[in-house]
Amino acid sequence: MKSFLSQSIFVFLLLFGIASCNSGKVEALVGGDKVYALVADLSKATTCEVFRVDDSYPGESKLTADKDLHGFTILSQVIPMEDASRKSLSRILTESKTYFPPPVPPDCSFLPGIAFRFADGSIKVDLLVCFSCGELRYYLDGKVIGESFFESQKLRSLVKKLFPNDKKIQSLKN
Repeated sequence: MKSFLSQSIFVFLLLFGIASCNSGKVEALVGGDKVYALVADLSKATTCEVFRVDDSYPGESKLTADKDLHGFTILSQVIPMEDASRKSLSRILTESKTYFPPPVPPDCSFLPGIAFRFADGSIKVDLLVCFSCGELRYYLDGKVIGESFFESQKLRSLVKKLFPNDKKIQSLKN
C-alpha cells in the first residue's frame, strides 16, 4: 500500500510538473504573465480586433503605406471580433500544442498577413501572424515581446471565417 501511494504521488507530481512547464512555456512565448492574462480571456478585452497586413516581400508591393503596423502596410479596415471568435482565439493562443520549436528554422522572411490587436485598460498587444513560415510575433509598446512558430489548423480556420471574401486568406492550406 505504501509503495502504491508513493508511486501515485510521484505520478501526480510528474504530471503536475509537466502541466506547469507547458503553462509557463506558453506564458513566456506570448510575452509574460500580463499578456498571457489578457490573451487567455479575450472576452474581457476592451479592444479585440483583426485586420489584414501586406505580406509581400520588400520592394514587391505596389501599395503606398498610408497606415502601417510595425513596418507592415495595413490593407483592410479594422474588424472588431465578436464574442465567439474571441473565445476561439483565446483557446488557440493558450494551447501549448499551438506553439513549437521547429527542428530546423525555416528559410523564410517574416511576412505577416494578419494582425490582431488586444487591449485592456493597461496594455495594448499586437499579434502578427505569418502563415508562410508559421510564425507568431507578439508586440507590446512597439517591441517584440514573444515569438514562436505555430502549427494550428484552428487558427487558419478562424482567420478564414474572419475574412470570407479575401482570396489570399481563403487559399491558405489547412
